[in-house]
Amino acid sequence: MTEEKPRKKNIYKKGLAMDLIKLGHNLSHSMRNRDKPQYQVFVFYEDDKLIEDILYLAERYRMERKYNDKKRT
Repeated sequence: MTEEKPRKKNIYKKGLAMDLIKLGHNLSHSMRNRDKPQYQVFVFYEDDKLIEDILYLAERYRMERKYNDKKRT
């Protein structure tokens, strides 16, 4: 029997990738973005904790942006 390969998740935003690393997720590797070669793509092994943390960070970014928009007005 063959073992199933772990799924991988591509992250295109450097700040999100750095925050995921700070939360303890291991970076599998990085590679050049095919469409925009000046950028990197960060690849993580996908698991439930990674998805939860991505959702948590997305909400945090949204709330920070909302707070900063109110602060400017």
